[in-house]
Amino acid sequence: MYHNIHKGMGEYLPEHVQPSSPDPSSLKSAIDAANLTQIWDMILNLDYGTSDVESLSPEKQDEFLNVMSLLLKAIDR
Repeated sequence: MYHNIHKGMGEYLPEHVQPSSPDPSSLKSAIDAANLTQIWDMILNLDYGTSDVESLSPEKQDEFLNVMSLLLKAIDR
């Protein structure tokens, strides 16, 4: 019964395993291919105050890339 709850949520990662952050260039290519470039730019400019992902701190860069990765997964469904 417990295992049915997590069905369809994707791969399970234990707490002690840190998920790897997506590669910025490949994620940007996927975002462009999905016609989400304006959303990428808008979130980056409004929420992070920059126009370049590379200028973000490593923590903020991971946060932004994870947000965009989740957005891309949601749109692809």
